[in-house]
Amino acid sequence: MTRFLGRGSVINVFNLIASTFRYREIQAEQELGEILNILGDPLPEIRSTAISGLLIGRTRLDPFSIPQMLVRLLNDEPWIFKYVQRVIPIQKVVNTELDRIRECVRDISSKIQPSETYRISVEKRHNTISSTDIIHSCASTVDRKVNLANPDWIILIEVIQTLTGLSIIKPYHVFSAVTELRKLGEGFTS
Repeated sequence: MTRFLGRGSVINVFNLIASTFRYREIQAEQELGEILNILGDPLPEIRSTAISGLLIGRTRLDPFSIPQMLVRLLNDEPWIFKYVQRVIPIQKVVNTELDRIRECVRDISSKIQPSETYRISVEKRHNTISSTDIIHSCASTVDRKVNLANPDWIILIEVIQTLTGLSIIKPYHVFSAVTELRKLGEGFTS
């Protein structure tokens, strides 16, 4: 597998992407490592990327279980979350080449049932590949109905320089500390 060079050392394959405040990457690395340890992974690998505010990681835990585990932890111990803003599970990592991305989307989109809808979301960082080209190319491989407002599934394409992380996720698979803290606060004012 292609190696991804961030500011720190090398992670060969990542299965999480996390975001933080600009210039708080080191604190977020430590915080996410501690949180994953609490959740049951004593040796997670978390690294800053060359993109300010963006981290990648590899955990031995199921990355698709982590967002809900984070919600439960935040509800029990909200003070732990100071720097980690979002955490997204990644299913596959490929080189940032349109043909490779399209092939991967075709493979992972097979879990979308004929009666279900989807949306393609592209987050692109430090690469000149066109988001529109990615969406058009990948959508041509998915023979299902599109629903941009309220899809059953999100095909998430995270372009980070020369590597692209892909996932097919439900909307609840994206953990947002801000959203969850807001919900928690609303519970106190109701």
